[in-house]
Amino acid sequence: MTASRAVLIGHLRVTLPVVVLCVAGIVVGRLCGATRLGGLGGIAVGWLAWSFLVPRWRDWVEDQGLAPDDVYPLALRSYLVWPRGSFIERTEFRRRDGRRGW
Repeated sequence: MTASRAVLIGHLRVTLPVVVLCVAGIVVGRLCGATRLGGLGGIAVGWLAWSFLVPRWRDWVEDQGLAPDDVYPLALRSYLVWPRGSFIERTEFRRRDGRRGW
C-alpha cells in the first residue's frame, strides 16, 4: 500500500459520501422549496459525516502499515484532511478512550 493509494481510498470513503450528502441536501431543499436551507443542511450533515469518517480512515491507514506522517502531506494537499490545529480539524470525532475502528 502506498500513500497515494491510501489517499485515493480516503477520498472514496470520505469525500465521496460527504459530497453525496451535500448534494442530497440541496436536492431535498429544492423539492421542499428551500434550496438555501437544504444546502446549509446538506453542508451540516456532510461536515458531521466528515468528522466521523476521517478518524476511521486514519485508523485504516495505520492498519495498512503506513505511518500517518507519511500520508498526511498528500492528504492535506488533496484536501482530504485539514491542517493540524485548524478549527475544522479539531471537529473530528476522536474517541476519548483511545479505541480504534468503527
